[in-house]
Amino acid sequence: MNYTEKNIKVVVLAAGNSKRMKSDISKIVHKILGKEIINILIDNLIDSGIKEENIIVIVGKNGDEVKSIVKSNVKFARQEEQLGTAHALLSAEKYIKDFKGELIVTVGDNPYVNSDEIRNLINYFTNNKSVCTFISAVFPDTPPPYGRVIRDENNDVIDVVEEIEATEEQLKIREVNSSIYMFDNKVVFPLLKLIDNNNAKKEYYLTDIIKILKIRGYKLHAIASKDYKVSIGINNKWELAVAERDFAKKLMKKLAEEDGVIFLNPDSTTIEYGVEIGRDTIIYPCSYIACSTKIGKRCKIGPNVYLKNIIVNDEEKISFIRKEK
Repeated sequence: MNYTEKNIKVVVLAAGNSKRMKSDISKIVHKILGKEIINILIDNLIDSGIKEENIIVIVGKNGDEVKSIVKSNVKFARQEEQLGTAHALLSAEKYIKDFKGELIVTVGDNPYVNSDEIRNLINYFTNNKSVCTFISAVFPDTPPPYGRVIRDENNDVIDVVEEIEATEEQLKIREVNSSIYMFDNKVVFPLLKLIDNNNAKKEYYLTDIIKILKIRGYKLHAIASKDYKVSIGINNKWELAVAERDFAKKLMKKLAEEDGVIFLNPDSTTIEYGVEIGRDTIIYPCSYIACSTKIGKRCKIGPNVYLKNIIVNDEEKISFIRKEK
């Protein structure tokens, strides 16, 4: 299915204050393998078939910073006060109030939301004709402090309860909300203003829309992702480091399987986005190959090499060197 032909818009909630990142810059501007978190997410949305002009990014005080690094033709809306996720979504009112199509809502600090997950969400939503479908994640042990998915005896979703509001019994639930939703906007948007802030944090939780829809008898679903990491946002610099290692391994696996590159010690090697490596090239341990580097066939790179924005010709050998432009 070509999703560019479907009537889909996306709102990315990206106005958070990033307090836990302990940084002078917004967390979504931090880079993983040379690419900003927000740009990884936007690129994944576009790769799934969403039109870039149909993506609305909600920003706050980080607005100028985010706009300066987003190169895609997306739209921006501003959340003046951070009063919760439902309040953030309402900040996009001018773009979605009268929109009659399907609306995807996700968070800007989650680079794990890949194009396959988005396509799967769209297909499930379309085939099951619900007004709300969201992606959940089942953790193998105690989950992070995310909203717990509450199901009834028929395994139907009846609510999502934020951890701070959850009972001791509900905290034992390992299925959590990943904060990736798809809505029938003409049904859901008018109901957003029914969400109140009668909770411990005095915030307007978007998760409350689940109970509101259920009470009104609407059909809704949660689909559990095969990879529980799809729910993980980047909130601090250790999570950033873990994500960098995860993403580097995926890129190296793709280069090995699809392009025939040999990695002698992937655990000590990092490859950034935008790197090209030719067939039968060997990457030795302790190598860092940064963006815009192009390496030919049958090369030997490393050990102890840093390359950035460099062209390496076929059969070249480079070791114990830092080289960048």
